[in-house]
Amino acid sequence: MNYQQQLLARFLLAPQTSYDQSHSARVRQHVSASGSFKRAAVMIPLVPRQNSFNVVLTRRASHLKHHPGQIAFPGGGYESQDTDLIETAIRETKEETGILCNRERILGQLPSLPTISGYIVTPYLSIISPNYRPDLDPNEVDDLFEVPIRHLLNPVNMRTEKFTIDGIKHNIYAIPYGDYAIWGATAQMIRLLSKQLWY
Repeated sequence: MNYQQQLLARFLLAPQTSYDQSHSARVRQHVSASGSFKRAAVMIPLVPRQNSFNVVLTRRASHLKHHPGQIAFPGGGYESQDTDLIETAIRETKEETGILCNRERILGQLPSLPTISGYIVTPYLSIISPNYRPDLDPNEVDDLFEVPIRHLLNPVNMRTEKFTIDGIKHNIYAIPYGDYAIWGATAQMIRLLSKQLWY
């Protein structure tokens, strides 16, 4: 069994874990003043590369209202025509990046994560073609790149940094990769995936 097969087997068999309670508590406290959470979904696209996987990430457009310039998985808000959140993730991934995701290649999902922007986001994992051709929407995405999953899952690369919200300092997770800094909700999802795979 190669590394690729090991990862898939562990993900499918692993018990679900949960996010840090401190993160959920501070987000819910921050959002409670402005109303309820909106539903959203992201795709964690896995690209088969040399007996392993790379993960596709994007850099959000710098003019966006929420999380401009941040590194993120493709995805977005649920819309009324979506049959479910899987369709939301598939649709948004196609709109933002041009990447086609097949519902039959969805491996599963991680627990939903509340975010400071007022969304509760459900991440889905999907295997995509290694021959995909990006077609970025400049209104949504400035850049697209791949990161080896070994780098993302390696606990040595997961760092804790200070971030100030409403004048209060909080610990957040961050993963450096070349010129990119992966942090916030995206790093939370990666950390949870790592915990779930190596339970």
